[in-house]
Amino acid sequence: MPTDMKTWTEPLGERQRFELRHCGDDKIIVVGYERRKATPSLVFDTGDGYPRFLAQAENVLVFQSVGGASDHVYVFTFHAGKPSLALRTATKDVIQVRQSNTELFLAVPLPTYSGPDGKFPPRPAVKEWTFAIGR
Repeated sequence: MPTDMKTWTEPLGERQRFELRHCGDDKIIVVGYERRKATPSLVFDTGDGYPRFLAQAENVLVFQSVGGASDHVYVFTFHAGKPSLALRTATKDVIQVRQSNTELFLAVPLPTYSGPDGKFPPRPAVKEWTFAIGR
């Protein structure tokens, strides 16, 4: 999954990119390659299986996996040509992603847990993050 459309004429193996690897034990590993590098700079084992939600806008990759008590949400970005994990959080609901020409907006309903009385508190506000696209 190339992350820089400015270099579309270069072979994929030389481009800045993310790869998703589905390993034998059903886990997804996210791998990030810098431009013109043969070995990855980022190898992240999500510990989770097939994604419930996957979105990419150039240098930003959003991954939501189905978990046990809650889903895991990961955001990977390239900044100054280097891949990194930019966000790791949890939810029990569906995330929302939208984008403009320069930014990706992520809304994550945060999980709530029952109190000692077994009742759930009022649902908290949705947490929002913004990530720069194409930088």
